[in-house]
Amino acid sequence: MGVGAFVACTPLIGFHLWLALGFATLLKLNRLWAMIGSRLSTTPILLVTTFAEIQAAHRLRTGVWATLTLHQALARGPELVLDWGIGSVIVGSGVATLAGLVAMMMARRWDQLSPRGLAALRQPSSESPQ
Repeated sequence: MGVGAFVACTPLIGFHLWLALGFATLLKLNRLWAMIGSRLSTTPILLVTTFAEIQAAHRLRTGVWATLTLHQALARGPELVLDWGIGSVIVGSGVATLAGLVAMMMARRWDQLSPRGLAALRQPSSESPQ
């Protein structure tokens, strides 16, 4: 999930799904969860992350905030692609960490609630009564 969420924050719009699948395959991670994580790049979320990435990197590089509104972020993205690229590493790392932690907590909770948890999947040993 974290790999997909990180990829969703990159400026490579249109390639997020394929990049998430590629990185998950390369890193031997769950491709389904990477695909789900890459869907964080829906329009409202993409606007916010793009704005945050451009602002963070522009501030880091120049010391001042970019003169940019939230709704101008995608329109002015191509001219600020350097800031967008640098900011995607900064913001994407945080988003990926958060998404990974949420997915991990949900998986642990699912194991606790599921009657088919790990104990149910274990084969009975020769010493257990049948």
